[in-house]
Parts: sequence; structure tokens; C-alpha cells
Amino acid sequence: MMNGMSLGSERHPQSRTCTRCGRSNPPDSHFCGGCGAPLSEALACPVCGARASLEQDFCTACGTALALHVTQRATPGAAAPVSATDPLPEPLAEKVRQSGSELAGERKQVTVLFADVQGSMDIAGALDPEEWRAIMDRFLKILSAGVTRFEGTVDRFTGDGIMAVFGAPIAHEDHAARACYAVLHLRDELDRYAAELRKARGLSFSVRMGLNSGEVVVGALGYEDSISYTAVGHTVGLAKRMEALAEPGSTYLTASTASLVEGYFDLADLGEFNVKGVVAPMKVYSLRGVGPMRTRMEVAVARGLSRLVGRREEMAELDRAWSRAAAGEGQVVGLAAEAGVGKSRLCLEFVQRLRAEGVEVNEAHALAHASTVPFATALELLRAQFGITDADDEHAAREKVAGRLLMLDALLTDALPLIFDFLGVAGPERTALSMSPEARQSSLFGAIERLQQAQRLQRPELILIEDLHWLDPGSETFLESVIETIAGSHALLLMTFRPEYRADWMRRFEHSRLVLSPLGLEASGELLSELLGRDPSLDGLAELIRERAGGNPFFIEEVVQALAEEGVLHGSRGAYRLSSEISEIAIPPTVQSVLAARIDRLPEREKTVLQTASVFGREFSDAVLERVIGLEHDELEAALRSLVAAEFLYQQSLYPYAEYAFKHALTEEVAYHTQLADTRARIHATVARAVEELEEDRLEERAALLAHHWQAARDSLQAARWSARAATWAGFADQLEAVRHWRKVRELSRGAEDGELAALGLTARGLLLGFAWRLGSVAGLHGDIDALRGEGEALADMTGDRALKALLLAGYSGTLVVSGRLSDGLEISSRALALAEEAGDRAAEMAIAPNVAYPTCVLGDLPGSLALAERMLELAGGDRSLGAGLGWTRPYGWAEMWRACLIMWSGRLAEARVAGERALLASQEDGDSENQLWTQCNLSQLAEIELHDSGFALSHARSACELAARAGGVYGQVWAQACLGVAHTTRQEWRPAIQALQRALALARERRSSLDTEAWHMARLASAQLGAGDASGARASARAALDLTRRRHTRFHEIPARIELARAIVATDGAASAAEVEQHLERALGLVAEVGAIAFTPQVHRAYSELALSEDDAPRAERHAAEGQRVLEAIREDVQPSLLRQADG
Repeated sequence: MMNGMSLGSERHPQSRTCTRCGRSNPPDSHFCGGCGAPLSEALACPVCGARASLEQDFCTACGTALALHVTQRATPGAAAPVSATDPLPEPLAEKVRQSGSELAGERKQVTVLFADVQGSMDIAGALDPEEWRAIMDRFLKILSAGVTRFEGTVDRFTGDGIMAVFGAPIAHEDHAARACYAVLHLRDELDRYAAELRKARGLSFSVRMGLNSGEVVVGALGYEDSISYTAVGHTVGLAKRMEALAEPGSTYLTASTASLVEGYFDLADLGEFNVKGVVAPMKVYSLRGVGPMRTRMEVAVARGLSRLVGRREEMAELDRAWSRAAAGEGQVVGLAAEAGVGKSRLCLEFVQRLRAEGVEVNEAHALAHASTVPFATALELLRAQFGITDADDEHAAREKVAGRLLMLDALLTDALPLIFDFLGVAGPERTALSMSPEARQSSLFGAIERLQQAQRLQRPELILIEDLHWLDPGSETFLESVIETIAGSHALLLMTFRPEYRADWMRRFEHSRLVLSPLGLEASGELLSELLGRDPSLDGLAELIRERAGGNPFFIEEVVQALAEEGVLHGSRGAYRLSSEISEIAIPPTVQSVLAARIDRLPEREKTVLQTASVFGREFSDAVLERVIGLEHDELEAALRSLVAAEFLYQQSLYPYAEYAFKHALTEEVAYHTQLADTRARIHATVARAVEELEEDRLEERAALLAHHWQAARDSLQAARWSARAATWAGFADQLEAVRHWRKVRELSRGAEDGELAALGLTARGLLLGFAWRLGSVAGLHGDIDALRGEGEALADMTGDRALKALLLAGYSGTLVVSGRLSDGLEISSRALALAEEAGDRAAEMAIAPNVAYPTCVLGDLPGSLALAERMLELAGGDRSLGAGLGWTRPYGWAEMWRACLIMWSGRLAEARVAGERALLASQEDGDSENQLWTQCNLSQLAEIELHDSGFALSHARSACELAARAGGVYGQVWAQACLGVAHTTRQEWRPAIQALQRALALARERRSSLDTEAWHMARLASAQLGAGDASGARASARAALDLTRRRHTRFHEIPARIELARAIVATDGAASAAEVEQHLERALGLVAEVGAIAFTPQVHRAYSELALSEDDAPRAERHAAEGQRVLEAIREDVQPSLLRQADG
């Protein structure tokens, strides 16, 4: 390889031409007078790799004409700034040096990249040589950096470009994808560089590139301190042809490369081209960008261990190997997999099946602690073959050995002393063996080989040797002698080992390699189902375990066992039930030992990188890691490559940034916990600062991550700040997530005496109370409500912040209201509002007012509630954001929604519809999902008032259900389901109406939220039951609703309860209970006037009409029906009707 070295076809003894700048120097010069480069640089023969001087025309080692291989003649106008040899990056060079002769020449599947400047000679001719040199220097540095970024190798500089190789000397399965990613990266970098040149110098600088994939011969050339690497072959030539064909600014690739990256990249089929040196036309493609299947290293998700699942194909492969062995075609099979994936489990199943068929099975296991004990595994195998057990004394053991030898081959009798001695059963009468150790081992192994050959010619045998990665050297030698006896025998030798295991026998002997992949999701689910059972309390546990253990069968089984031993799981295998809530799963000691030992075997640099990366969590970017760890860029990348190769990490993405992830979550946790707490805290703080600096455009998204790092760094204030920011970002759209973060703020603020941390803690407690009434028991705060109030008031007294105390009390009042204690809730919220007014905090006033307005209405003062809603709008002065996030998403939007609702029930339906739709649109524009939900519910109730539906109500109710499901709040879900039931009722779809209302009530009671609306929803259930013909059920529901309204003093809800009870009594008793019905309807009529809920008037008329019909008084029934219709038409037009007239007109 000449590496861009320029040798003229003529020699000029009187001068020496500099290969770097093209300057002619005196013949006795050792350094160039123009650029200072050494003039005695050596060349490497491109054929044999021998060193050659500049003065040589032919290689002294092989006779190759050196001048024929020079890439171009150097001229003052076109010299490129490259040296005679292009050394590898030092980490790669060290790998080459350590490999010795192994990399001197080998075949590899690679992708070759050529890149050059279009029209470089014309550009160079128009510039001063120094200017051209500076341009090309920057250009080649960009190319080199882009190639090495994706672990490619710059093979050579070509004067106006480079040749690079991906997949050599370090092999990559995704070499073609790496080459394509490098091209896309280079294209971006070179576009920027070209723009710079166009702006600064007016140059048109365009680069074209070509790619081809296939087999090449690669080798390291050079001496100790100057190593270069090159690839030769037809594949290289085709890549160069693609570059030559490419249009300026484009990249062409062959069909062989396209087939490797199709789908992962956006390719354009350019059709067929006639390519010089290729007989038939070739299909050529253009690389346009990243495709829909962006490259990710395939990550095996480990699963399972109990009974064998998901191994049907592997077992079938072993069965086929056994069939061939039993037929006299001895087989050697290596079973490779990571720790815990199931090598031993598969072998156990296989062994049990063969033993059940009467097959002789002999097995041995290499043990970690015995890896330095000579012949430990070999002895175990021999003892198994002779049938020697731990119960046998030396005499019994010798009898078994002698008997077996005589049965198989009487000529082996002379070898008995050697075998006895080797097995350690020679006995007290043993005699010294007069032979050298070498002769003794040779004789012993010869005898054992004859023994095993004789044995395997008689009957089929399975030999199982497990965990070869721990095999001692002596047993390794013994193993080779065993393998030599397999060919032509009736034996199957099955061995297990981890992927990193390498041995000489793999090269020397024919064998099959069976690699176990991790279990799939279905197989893992099957395994966990068998281990855990199907008790309802286990819902979600299997997924948690699978995620935690990574699906590794051994890890899964150990996790389940640990949970059972800890008492978290009660019952027996396959019939467990969860006895307590579980949010995370600890690593069982058995699993931790396996992983910690593997981590400790890493070189120090790799171990440090792995431990530091573990502080980031499961995933991390190389940019942030580089900022944190303090290693040089090249050194860090080398360490990451090693960890990927060792299967600790995998690369999630390559472009535009390199991102990594731990292959197994438990590896990350073990690596994390092996570090001292102080070390972890320091790294956490550094990580947090790095993320804040490098990802400042994504801080809201990263808030939770930053909170985690600052908390682990023991900086409570910073952690509380970022947790509050994360909670605010989650908002009311993801209420459970918001609760999680506010809880963290609460914990972080414990013990705070004053200042910002105390204020954050007070805020957290107030908002947690607000989420408690929305989420009910789902939030897990019900047992903590009084504590939250007490802690908050203590902090408020400490800080003296009256506004925050008011917000705390407002949140507490909400919990009282939803539990059915509306009067108590109103008393507390009224105090809170007064406190906020005293503090002069308009935002707090705005946020607290809804907690006063709502119970005011339900307790029977609709006009007072409406006045407060209108006062809120006036207080905000058009500022829709006033008080946002202080207990409500946007209090302004709530006031708009609530005003529309109250207008509706006060009998101004047209205005209410307009106001409701305006409120809905505004909440959508604000991104206020909570107020969207309430507004959808209110709009759906218009149909109930109008006593008919055209699909309007059902549409809004369904939208409310969707919003409630996304938000996760129980209170919203109850209301949405109830409104869905009402919508079905207005359409006379009784069955779905009853189901929806029953779901709403069940959810409210189970989750202990929305109990303030229990009577309201029961009255609607009674209406649906009555429509379905279940009069007795309707009567019971309505009676229960009325009883609740009396206990809770909810006069607004008492109106529909009395109306529906009256209707149900008419349906069950007819005219017989007319007096009772009249009494309920008169009271309902009185409440309509007292509360101001005029919109109930048509429903009262309907009930009176039904009573009249039961009395066979058709005229009276008609009068009430007509009056009800008159009132309905009036309130539709927003004309205030007179109150209900006397029943007889």
C-alpha cells in the first residue's frame, strides 16, 4: 500500500521531492525545506508488506515494481497533506500489535467506502498550493473523523480523498449499515464545510462517494511505531467504480451493499450501469437518507427457567444430533449461551429423555472454583464412566474400574495401576511407577483413549460436559483426547459454554455449534404464568418481573423464589397471591453474584466505564458520558466498543448521536451498587450538570431524570426543584405521574426548616390533597390525608406563607367533598378563600374559588355558586393563566365551564349551549384536558333536560370517557361513565345505560372518590331501570338516592331523587300511592324554586302526567304534558318561565 505516496516515473539524483508539499530539495536533505516533513520516510510494498525506501524501484523482498503502484505524481499544485504512512488510531494499533501475525493477512466481509472531491485538479490549479493544502487538510480530517466515529478504518488517503473499510480489522455484523451512517454523517459535515468555502472563497466544493460490500483480504503493514492497515480485492475496485459513477454530492452503492441495508436506509434504484471491469451490467443505487427501519443492535431479551419453554427447535436439533450419533456417526456439539439463558436447563431435559430410554449418560461439570485444579473435570467424567460414586471406598472403586476394563478390553489390564493412581484409588499397596511424568501421562491418555473407543463401539453414549469456560488446562487437554474418539463412534459429546469461550479444539475438530437465544415474550409469559399462577392480585407482576429480570430464565426463577421467601408472595408455586403492594424488585443474591463476578473480570478501564454508565440508568449517550467520565474521546470509545463486544452493552442508535443501553437491567443495577455511595453521589451530580448543559432544549422532558440524579447526589433542594418541575410537566393530563413526583418533593422536604425547600414541601402537600380527591384510592393517599394537612400547616406556620396555607386547605376541602362531607368541605374552602383574600394573592383566590363554588351549588344555592363563577372571571381580568397549576389546570377555564353548567340548570339552555361550546373550544386551545372533560360532561346533560337526544349527548359523553381514561383520575372517570349512562337513557338504550351507571357507582365506591355525586348517579340509574321495566329496582335506587341527599344535605341532588322516586312509585303502586307521589313532587317543585334549578321543571311535569294516567285522568295528564312542553320550549329560548302551576291548572 502506497498511502498516497508520490513517486515520479523518473529519478532525479540531484533533488529529493517532498511527498507532503511537492517541493524539490537538495539530494543530501533529510527534511523538507518547505514544510519540515522528513524526507527519509519509508514505503511498504503493497504485495508483501516489506519496507522500502524512496530510492527503491523494486521491492527487495518480492520483486514487485514499486513505481507501478504509486497513486499519482506529486506536483506543486496538487499535493495532498498526507504522510507516507497513515498510522491507525492508537487503540486500534494496539489491538493490531497485540494480535501479532494474526492480522497480517485474512479474509473479511467488509464494506469499502471511497470519497473524493469532484474536479479537484481544477480547484487545485486555481489556488495557491498552501491554500489548497489547508483546504484538503480540513477535508481529510472531516473524512477521518467521520469514519472513525462509526468504527471504520481509514485505509489510505488517495490524494483528493480517502478509502475506508468498515468491518476490519474489528469485525462488525452491521458493517454495511455503519458505512451508510458514516456517509450520512459525512454528508452533513461536508455540506457545512462546502458552504463555508463557498462563502469565504467562492469555491464550488462537491464530494462524491461510493460503497461496495463483499470479501477482501486485509492486513496490517508497517513497523512497531508506524502501523497501517489495508484491504485489497475486487470489492475495493467496485467501490471505487461507484465513486466514479456518482454525481457530485451523492453516494452510489452496489446491489451487494443495498441488500444488506435495504429498509434501514432510504435507497433510490438508479437502474443498471455498465461498469468497467465487470462483464454484466450492475444495478446501482443511491443513498438518500435514513430509512424507516433505523439500525439497532439486536438485543436478546432473556426469559424463564422453570419448566422448559420455547426450546422446541433447539431440542429438535439435539435430537437430530443424537440420531446421527446412535447410527454410528459420532457427533460433537457445542451449546453456547450467556449465563442463565438455559444451557443447563435444555441439557437436563435432553439427558432425562435419553436416560428414560435406557441410554448411558455420563456427565461432568467444570466449576469456577476448580478452574485451577488439575484434571478436576476429567476425573469427574472418568468416575462417572466407571460408575464410581461418593459412597464407594477405594476397594469398591478399583473393582468397578477393573471390571469395566476387563469387560471392554482385556489388554488394558496393564494400565490398571496408571488408572488407579490417576483416579486416586490406588490403595495402600500401590507401587511406585518408574516412568517420567511425560511418559506416564502419554501412557495414561493412551489407555483412556483405547478404553473410551472400546466403550463407544459397543453401545450409544451421551457425554455431557458443562461450563467449559471454567475448564482447567489439564482437563482441556483431556477433552481433546475425548473429542478424538468421537468420530465413527456411537457417542454424542455435548458441551456447554459461554460466548467468550475459545479453545484450540474448535479449530482442529469438526463440530456443531448450537447457540441459545433468549426466550421470546410468549415463552416468558408461559413460564411466569406457571411460576406465579393466575390470581387477580398478581395483575401486572409478571410484566414487572419480566422487565426487571430481563427475561433470563434463571433470573426470573430466582426473583420469584426471592419474593416468596420475603413473604411478598403467599401460596405455593403456580398458586401464589400477592400479599402486599410491590413497586420494585430487589436483585436476589444468587443473581447478583453471577453478575458481579462477571463485572469484576473486566479490565479496569472497561469496569470504570461500565460503573460510571450505570449511574445514568439503563440508557445513556456517549456525549454525556464523555463529559462525566473524563476519559479522552478515543479512549472512551474504545472502552465502549469492548463492553459492546462483551455483551454488557448494546448500541441503540448511531445517528445522529451514539446512544447505548445495558443489555440487561440487572447488570446495570449490580454495576451501580458495587460503587461506594459517595462515589455514586459525586457522579450523579456530575451527570445532572452535564445533562442540564447538553440538553437544555429538553429540560422539561428531562426533569424527572434530573430530579433522580440530584436526589442520588444528596442535594435535596435541587432534587425538589426538578421533581416539582416534572410534576408540573405531567400536570393533570397524567395525574398518577404528577402524584409520584409531588410525593418525592414531600419526602425531600421532610425536616426542612424554612426557605425554598419548605415552600416546595408545602406546595407539594397541597397539590397532593388536590390529586387525592381526583384519584381516590388509586393515588394511595387516603390514609395520609390528615397527615398531609398537618404537615402542610406546620410548614405554613413556619414559613408564614398564608397563600400556600390557603391552597393547602383548599386541597383538603376537596377530599372532604368527594367523601360526601360537603358541608365540612365548604366550611374549610371558605376559610381558605378568605385567607387568600387576606394575603392579597389573586392567583390563590382564583385557584381556591372552585372549591367553594361547587359545594355551594350542590348544597342548594345555585345563584350563589353562579355569582362566584362570574366573580372568578372578573377577578382574572381576561388572564386565562391566573392560578394555573395551583390545584386546577386552569381555574379560568373551570369558571367558564361551571358558569355554562349553572346557566343550563337555571333554565337558559340556548345560552348554556353557546357558553359550553365556547368553553370547550377555549379549553382545547389551552391544552386543558381536565376542563375539556367537565365541559363534555355538561354538554351531554343538555339532552337529559330536553328529554330527547339526537346523538349530541352520546358524542360528548364518549369524548368525556376518552379524556378521563387518558388522565387517569377516578373522579373524572366516574362522571364520564355516568354521563354516558344518561346519554344512553335519553336514547332509550336501557341496558347500556344501566351498565354505564353501575360502572360509575361501583368505581366511586371502590376507589372512594366522587361519593358527593353518588345520589345524583343513583337517581339517573333509577330512571334507566324504570325505562327497562325494572320498577322495583328503580324504586330501591331512587329511595337510596333520596336517603343519601338527606344525610348529606345535598338539596340540588334531592330534586332528581324525588322526581325518579315519584315515577318509580307510580310504576309499582299506581294510583294507590298517589298521596305519597304528590308529596315528593311538591317537595321537588319547592326545591326547584329554592335552589334555582328551573331546568328540572319539565321533568316534574312528566312525573305529574304519569301519575294522572295511573289515575285514568287523561285531561290532567294532557295538561301536565302540555305545560311541561311549554316550559321546555321557553327555557330552550332562554325565556324564564313561571314556576310550575298547580296540578289542576
